[in-house]
Amino acid sequence: MNTTLRNLIAVGTLGLSFYACADSASINYRHSFTEDDSIHSDRIKLSYRMDSGLGFAAEVKYKTAGDREDVAYDNVVNNGHEFTVDYNYKLSAKSTLQPLFIMDSVKDATTYKFGLKYTYKIDDAWYVATRIRHDARRLDRDVIDRSKDDRAKDNQNTTRFEGWLGWTPSGPWAFEYQYIYFDTDYIRYDNKKSDYEQNMVVKYKINKQWQPFMEVGDIKVNSTTDDRQARWRVGIQYNFL
Repeated sequence: MNTTLRNLIAVGTLGLSFYACADSASINYRHSFTEDDSIHSDRIKLSYRMDSGLGFAAEVKYKTAGDREDVAYDNVVNNGHEFTVDYNYKLSAKSTLQPLFIMDSVKDATTYKFGLKYTYKIDDAWYVATRIRHDARRLDRDVIDRSKDDRAKDNQNTTRFEGWLGWTPSGPWAFEYQYIYFDTDYIRYDNKKSDYEQNMVVKYKINKQWQPFMEVGDIKVNSTTDDRQARWRVGIQYNFL
C-alpha cells in the first residue's frame, strides 16, 4: 500500500470515529502556488468540533515531485501530515480563548507547535484575534550536523506572533487579513533570524454546506535575500453539520 493511500485511510478513519459525536465537522481542500518558486502543492484537512469546545483536525499534504516548476497534479508525492487538538473556551459572549497543540511531520523532521489564541467579536460583522505560537522543529537524529552555522542542520525553534482582522457581513462574502511575525534561532529571511508574512482571505458562502475561498499571501523567497513573492491559494470547504 503506497504512502498516499495510507494517509487517506488514516484521515478517513479518524473522521468516522469522531463524526457521530461532533457538533460541527468539515472537509477542506486547498491548492497552493508560489509565484517566484512556481511550486504547486495541495492539502486536505478534516476538522471536528465537539459540543464541549474540544476540536480535532487531521491534515495530509502533497506537492509536485522534484524541482519542476509550473506543474500541478502530476507525479504528486507526500509532503507531510499534521494533527491538531484545540479547545474553545468561551470567556464571554464576545470573546474566546483557544489553547492548541499541533504535531506536523515530514520525511526527516517533526515540529511540535504550542499556541494560545484570543478572539474578540466586536459586533455582528467585525472580529479581531491574536495568537502566540511556539514551533519546536526536531530533526531526524541521523541527519543532524552541528558543524553547520545557525542551526542549518539542527533542531530549530520559532516563535510566531499573529494577528487577524475579519469582516463577515450579512451576505455570502467574508474577508480576513492576517499578519505574522517570526522570531527564530536560525537564519530565516534576508540573513536574519526574523521574518514576516501577510495573508488575505476571501470566502464565499454558496449555501450552508459549500464555501469556496481564495487567498493571496506575501511571503519570503529564501533565507539569504530580501526578495518577496506572492503565494496564491484556492480551495473549497464542505460542512457536514
